[in-house]
Amino acid sequence: PEPCPAPEPPRAQAGSPPGPTRWGICSAGAISHDFVVALKTLPATEHTVAAVAARDLGRAQAFARRFGVPRAYGSYEELAEDPDVDVVYVGVVNPAHLPTGLLFLRRGRPVLMEKPMALGAREVAQLVGTARERGVFLMEGFWTRFFPAWRRLRSLAGTLGTPLVLRGSLGFDLGGVPRLREPGLGGGALLDLGGYGLQMALALLGGGEPPCSLRAHGVLHPTGTDWAHWG
Repeated sequence: PEPCPAPEPPRAQAGSPPGPTRWGICSAGAISHDFVVALKTLPATEHTVAAVAARDLGRAQAFARRFGVPRAYGSYEELAEDPDVDVVYVGVVNPAHLPTGLLFLRRGRPVLMEKPMALGAREVAQLVGTARERGVFLMEGFWTRFFPAWRRLRSLAGTLGTPLVLRGSLGFDLGGVPRLREPGLGGGALLDLGGYGLQMALALLGGGEPPCSLRAHGVLHPTGTDWAHWG
């Protein structure tokens, strides 16, 4: 078999000055921490963190000190107005994805949205519609899609025939994580981990076309969030 393809080299945008992509980080929580740790494994000549924003200025400043970020803001609006930011990574809690994403997109800021894109199809449609209206980049941060092995799997799926069944399993012991039990925080198994299996199924089955129907079976937590899924 052919070897896994190498990552594509970065390409400068037309009309943009030479230099690294300058990231703004929206939220100083754990997922933003992990994103910046990963980003710093790349050459500083390609990517750099220019600013961080949190609802609490002290948390943003502590994040900035830890990672050597030059600017810290106590509001997302300030980050949206920063002229030295090329793209914003949004790592806020799930229910804030829609209003925060709209804030940056309406300011003409490209957005990499932590998964899930939003809490449902209507909210996703709002984000996508705003991005298209403003001509701004918007992407959901499914990092697994950038694995060389994933690209190889997609290429094999076409040459080996039409995939009919995908069987996958993904689970962690997250019973002690309070937000997963809270509907108001966008909790539940599907929005937290279930998207990984769904995006693989949508990409590999049916030739990439939207499914005609969907069925899911699962278990609900007493709070009302989905606790386990079989689909």
